[in-house]
Amino acid sequence: MCQHNSRAILPILIIIAFSNIQIASCFSWHSSWELWDLESNNASFIDEVNAWSATALVKAGVKHSLCGSTYLMGGYNVLSGTKNQYFERTYTGLPPHNQLNLTYFVYPIDSWDGSTADDHYRVYVDDYTQIGWRFSHTTVYGKATCGNSGWPDYPPVLAHSTFVHNASTLTIRFINMLDQYSTDESLGIRDVKMRFVNVTTPQYSLCGRSTANVPLPGWPCEGCDSPHQFQNLTTSGTCFECSASCGTCSARETSCTSCSSGYYADGSTCKQCASGCATCEKNANYCLTCQMEWFMVSNGCYSACTYPLYTTESEGINYCNTPCSGSDYAMWDGSCSSTCPVELNATKMSTFSVCTFPCSITAVNF
Repeated sequence: MCQHNSRAILPILIIIAFSNIQIASCFSWHSSWELWDLESNNASFIDEVNAWSATALVKAGVKHSLCGSTYLMGGYNVLSGTKNQYFERTYTGLPPHNQLNLTYFVYPIDSWDGSTADDHYRVYVDDYTQIGWRFSHTTVYGKATCGNSGWPDYPPVLAHSTFVHNASTLTIRFINMLDQYSTDESLGIRDVKMRFVNVTTPQYSLCGRSTANVPLPGWPCEGCDSPHQFQNLTTSGTCFECSASCGTCSARETSCTSCSSGYYADGSTCKQCASGCATCEKNANYCLTCQMEWFMVSNGCYSACTYPLYTTESEGINYCNTPCSGSDYAMWDGSCSSTCPVELNATKMSTFSVCTFPCSITAVNF
């Protein structure tokens, strides 16, 4: 989604319509207050499309087509004529709002020539017309999904638009601005979603996301829905999940700009902390915090802190301490010694040592 951080969004007012069990001409209010159209992919879709009017049709009454197994409003051999042919619908009874947030999928089918022939589409909302992308068919990024099998189609694009709007009625048009008949190049639309919102500063905007991670000919959406996502290509607006080891990343899933908890940064790679470390830095064994029920000794985490060692807690971290000073061994009985007899176990714990019996023992007081 496009992010408009400069706008403080006030309570959202939305309406919903055209569930898959309702005919398109009957929409009703629901608690979610959101309006959907052309979202189904079965016979209900035809009912939804038939609620729209069209300027000219190749076949009377046929306003839809199939792109592979996906229903579209318009598309191959549907609209008759060339530029300025469109689909239109009027909605009434809208809630109070000052901006329309509109999303939809646009399918550029067959031999679009982009800026060379000024092949594009437009979206009209009441008295404002928004100019869409000038797509070009391409053998590099596209394949013939529908329409004429001789032309590779530019992949579908998810468009995000905003319109300054506050009326209780709305007329919307999707306008074909192509210079050839719909057997040579055509426009398909589906998954229309309208949200009627109140914002501090209503505005007009347009950006898009490629469904195939290919460059858009202009206005890719900035930013991703989650900080754990990255854009690739940045000119496509398409977002992908970072590797689990990355907190944030860029360019590719393993190119980390920060690390997830339990990992540390090694250049642009995040590597896992040592066992027991909840967080670490510099290397796997330099712990900043320990996992639950583990104990820290000078940036190392240990699973046990037993007698004669003792624990302290500071800022949520449990520390394991020695009763001895310097390099002395903490002995099994609580005393300190500069040496550890060979028959006992000398255990090094980061900054101090412990001398214990090779089998377990319960401390007693004499």
